[in-house]
Amino acid sequence: MSACALVKTGVVRLADARITVERRWPEVSGIHVCRFDDCEGQPCVPACPVEAIANRDGYVLIDREACTGCGACVEECPYQAIRLDAEERAFKCDFCGGEPACVPECVTFALRVGGGK
Repeated sequence: MSACALVKTGVVRLADARITVERRWPEVSGIHVCRFDDCEGQPCVPACPVEAIANRDGYVLIDREACTGCGACVEECPYQAIRLDAEERAFKCDFCGGEPACVPECVTFALRVGGGK
């Protein structure tokens, strides 16, 4: 989460990370991240009334300028990976353009590039 926030905003503020790691000790942590590569039907895309979310080149991306902050995508995301920021605009992982900053920083190797479980 720290690497994500730093890359996206220039500061380490976990609330700004595009992924969320939910600690549940002693159980396995929950990782909330957009799994666009194996998300059946990508329900966030048709949920957006202003078409601010689209699958572009295999990535589900949010056009923050077009987003009205209605929250429909937040409600539809099966991975709880979309949130609204302080400006009431949706944001989520955009895969850092193809090289996610979080993956090499994950010391437990819980994050990886590619689909599968």
